[in-house]
Amino acid sequence: MELGFFVLGAIVSLINSIAGGGSSLSLPIMIFLGIPPTVANGTNRIGLIVGNVSSVYNLAKHGYLNKKIFKQLAIPTAVGSLVGVCFLMQIGDKAFQAMLAVVICVVAVMGRLRKDILGKPPEKPPEKLTLGGALGFALVSIYGCIIQVGVGFVQIFSLTRYTGLDPIHVNALKNSLTTIFLVISTAALGIAGKIDWPIALTMAAGAWVGGYLGSTLQRKKGNKFIENFVSVCSIAMAIYLIVDLVLSN
Repeated sequence: MELGFFVLGAIVSLINSIAGGGSSLSLPIMIFLGIPPTVANGTNRIGLIVGNVSSVYNLAKHGYLNKKIFKQLAIPTAVGSLVGVCFLMQIGDKAFQAMLAVVICVVAVMGRLRKDILGKPPEKPPEKLTLGGALGFALVSIYGCIIQVGVGFVQIFSLTRYTGLDPIHVNALKNSLTTIFLVISTAALGIAGKIDWPIALTMAAGAWVGGYLGSTLQRKKGNKFIENFVSVCSIAMAIYLIVDLVLSN
């Protein structure tokens, strides 16, 4: 079982490092294995933090992290995280599972949207934080705190629209900002006893490997195959969650 959670942590972090949506695989699997949804949510986040740190370290080492934009967006991300935590602590298992099923379906659709669907991104990042950017990324972090699943796709879309940067620079920013709200929300879940620490630490060990491999792979291969794979798996897992939710009532 420990090896299975190690591998799961590695796969999820590899996918999240390159694109997003990895939790749409891990959370349903953990719920299927009998872990309560809110505990699965907290446990899963430990590995995500480790995987993000691993990925950011590798990308920053090769000069892909735009530190100026990160500093612009770090404060609204942290503020949004604190707001999101207030909602996160009020959600029960059934409500979370229902929202998770809906979100996974939306994530599968978002993964196929053109990134310029609302117009072309700017030619270069803004010099100063805009009001729209502050509000937008605060909302993203609120969502990330509460649900977390699929927030990578939301961030990729938002960061591309806001900065105009290429995908690998966007991914470096995405993983850095994600770490902020993951740390804040995971701390709250830990205090509330919503983390299974033996499983979390096993997945975290795999996540470090997966995050590093994912950041290396995206510099060489791209992520089209993984995006397609996540879309198919997301739909299948969402169907399972919906059926399980209906049958358990």
